[in-house]
Amino acid sequence: MSDRHSFLGVQLKNRSVLASGILGVTFSSLKKVYEAGAGVVTTKSIGPVQRKGHPSPVVYDWGHGLINAVGLANPGIDEFVEEFEKFDSHFPLIVSIFGQEPEDFPVLAQKLETLQFAFLEINVSCLNVMDEFGTPFSFSSDLTAQITRSVKNQTSKPVIVKLSPNTPDIIPVARAAEDAGADALCVMNTLGPGMAISTNTALPVLGNLAGGISGDAILPVTVKKVYDLYREISVPIIGTGGITDTDSALQVLMAGATLYGIGSAVYTKGLQVFRCIEEGIDEFIHTNRFSSSEEVIGLAHHQKKGSYYSVPKHSGSPEESYRSIQFAVRPVEEILSNDDGSIKTLFFSNADLGKPEPGQFFMLWIPGIDQKPYSISYYDNCVIGFSLIERGAFSRALLDLQCGEPVGLLGPLGGSFELGNHHNYLLVGGGIGLAPFIFTSSELVHLGKKVSIIAGGKTSSSINWIDSLLKKLGKDERIKTYVCTEDGSSGQKGLITDFLEQVIAEVKPDFALLCGPEIFIQKTIHIFKGKGIAGQASIERMMKCGIGICGTCCLDDTGDRVCVEGPVFNFDYLEGIKEFGRYKRDESGAIQEID
Repeated sequence: MSDRHSFLGVQLKNRSVLASGILGVTFSSLKKVYEAGAGVVTTKSIGPVQRKGHPSPVVYDWGHGLINAVGLANPGIDEFVEEFEKFDSHFPLIVSIFGQEPEDFPVLAQKLETLQFAFLEINVSCLNVMDEFGTPFSFSSDLTAQITRSVKNQTSKPVIVKLSPNTPDIIPVARAAEDAGADALCVMNTLGPGMAISTNTALPVLGNLAGGISGDAILPVTVKKVYDLYREISVPIIGTGGITDTDSALQVLMAGATLYGIGSAVYTKGLQVFRCIEEGIDEFIHTNRFSSSEEVIGLAHHQKKGSYYSVPKHSGSPEESYRSIQFAVRPVEEILSNDDGSIKTLFFSNADLGKPEPGQFFMLWIPGIDQKPYSISYYDNCVIGFSLIERGAFSRALLDLQCGEPVGLLGPLGGSFELGNHHNYLLVGGGIGLAPFIFTSSELVHLGKKVSIIAGGKTSSSINWIDSLLKKLGKDERIKTYVCTEDGSSGQKGLITDFLEQVIAEVKPDFALLCGPEIFIQKTIHIFKGKGIAGQASIERMMKCGIGICGTCCLDDTGDRVCVEGPVFNFDYLEGIKEFGRYKRDESGAIQEID
């Protein structure tokens, strides 16, 4: 059953909305969400200039919802327009905008006017940039009206004004937006600001210290705000906040919302949450003999006492959460260094975090500094290890840690390598890119597979660290290792690609695993495929959250999230990705060419 309807003159396949701030960095990720079942999707809010947002961690699961401080990361209006013009979108799209000053909004609207999208959202309510921009514009009826009116004068698109649940009195602000020409209201943005403190360190978890609260816990606030506004205004309402299943979506519709927005549930339930909820609503309509979902909107305002409706108990809610991800703070228990101290492996207890799979990763957090993704290089008997080299300020801080100092572990994250369907594996990587292959090779040996590694590096110190890890695992004698270095200080002199065909001829692998820079992976895939050998590669992308929410790591061609659908991809898949080896995105979402 499809409950198609019209919203502000645009036909939608259902009443669900992907809320702004969830994915939305790439148009392919928005398309992916639409194809997964969303009725309409919203971009991340776009501002006048490029903005990297706040330092990580930017999202934290506090057990009853999420708290986030992404900080309106975006590539800026000019790059957004340039990318939009290259993308052929044939699905309903809401473009969200924000400004530092009221005067920014009409300029943004004017720059967007020639683009083909369905609705324009004015975000006047973001919480986690209050220290930079002052209180949200939506706290003021006058400013909300001024901004709405100025945008309406610059656009032909229906305008949706996104309000804050923290406004001291939301009704006069909503009326001001409606009187100024708003075509619809989005109620609401995140609640707060709030804060989560790690009791292991007595420090706030978020890089911004505080952030907006979303998820299950704020549903009653959403329902109350929608219920109150439905009685006071005449424009449609998009109810957003705390919707995770059929029951919560029905509550928001019965309170008076025309559409319901989904955000945090993309993390807790996965992209299938859109289709599951809509199936549940369809079942509710059919079971209770409504003609359409239109009859459900505002039902709580004219409900007769004594009526009873049967609500599906299981439909519309995936039986299990999308992923089982744990966060814990652990002290460093052991540190293993290479001969010059340039590469270290940090070991932690993993007793209650669950066994990871080879190829997965964790987000490592140093309280008060930052959070970054790291591959699992070691796992044995509930001890987990991460190998690292200095690449910037955060990795330098990790290298400076001493035993007993705390690190936050969020994971295991992402997908894993395929280890069960082949017999003879060749693992190829250089320097610190070999990190995931120590754990992987150990698991392959445990499964009875034949394993060979070709390890490349600039000098002997960039690769000799792998021997100590393999010995620690007790698997070094069962793994054949080929070594090459650029300076000839260990093994053969040269690059991996200089000797790869020779090693392939000797090993005769039936499956290959790769890890390293994208240009290297491109060249290596070409060699393997030329020999008729299939395989997988682990790739790196900018990850601000690591849990599939922020959208920074999404691939342009498919919308797949490297932190969820990756980081491991098949050779054939990567060959079909146009951006692979050419460019990636920075913290703002702006495109950066790969050297």
